[in-house]
Formats: sequence, structure tokens, C-alpha cells
Amino acid sequence: MYHERSNDLSEAIKFSDFYTRRELDAHPLWAEMFNCEGDARHCMLISMPTAPGRTRRLLLWRNNGRDFNERDRLLMRVLRPHVYEVYLDSQRRLNKVPKLSKRELEVLQLAAQGRSNAEIAHELFVAVSTVRKHMENIFDRTGVRSRAAAAALVLPHLSVPDVR
Repeated sequence: MYHERSNDLSEAIKFSDFYTRRELDAHPLWAEMFNCEGDARHCMLISMPTAPGRTRRLLLWRNNGRDFNERDRLLMRVLRPHVYEVYLDSQRRLNKVPKLSKRELEVLQLAAQGRSNAEIAHELFVAVSTVRKHMENIFDRTGVRSRAAAAALVLPHLSVPDVR
């Protein structure tokens, strides 16, 4: 698909960017899956970051009438980062991952790299007692009592890729 080839997740694309109406109607997949006498005449999609080899897309369908226009495309480009954040938040809640502050996440990421409280404090320009307090808050929110367990619970659900 376009997003995998171009590595450009910011663009909203339409089927009509690549195929004419006649080409779509003649395409075997389209004819079998979507051409139900007037249904699903136009499609626009946005892609969102995911693991390599996987896809995550939001498809918008419009029956009959006009195709999506440039205003619709711009709207989807603007909304895409917000839709992705809503998706990530729903995944966090589904997996019961607590929401940590930005600073707590920074502390946890550094702790997961094996850094001591003193090293973390030095890097973040805070007191060692502040790092200890952040770790206490992280342990309270996650319900675990080790750095490794907290990192294993929280870090896989971070929105690492930039979606803007």
C-alpha cells in the first residue's frame, strides 16, 4: 500500500488517487468485496504507526454521490494524530496500564536502561529524593514493586513513533 512504500503516514489517501472509477469497478477484489449496487463508491484512508509488518488504518466510506475532496483530506490529516492518541489511550485502558506523567515516564525509561537514582537525577537536573519520589509514585500507580516490572508493564504501550 502507499503508506508502506512511501513511509509517509501523514497523508490521507483516496482510492481515486490511484484508480479511475472504471478501473475500480473492473478490479476483481473491488467487484467481489465492495461493488454492491451503489454501496461503498468512494474510500479515503489514513494510516497510523504500528509494528513492522502490521497495518493500522482508518477507512472512511462514502456511498454514491461525490468523492472525498481536498477539504475532506485536509480534515483527516489534521484529525489523524488525535485519532491515534484516542486509539493509544483505549489500548492503555484495555490493558490496564496506568497513566504516568511525562516526568515519571522519563524517570522510568532511564531506570529501565539500568541507571541508578543518582544517575537519573544528574541527567534530569533534579534531586535524588525527587527521583525516589517519582519511583514511589510509579510503583503506587502500577501496583508493582520493581523497576523491571514497572517498565515491562508501561513502556510497551508508549506512543514512541511520531504521528504528526
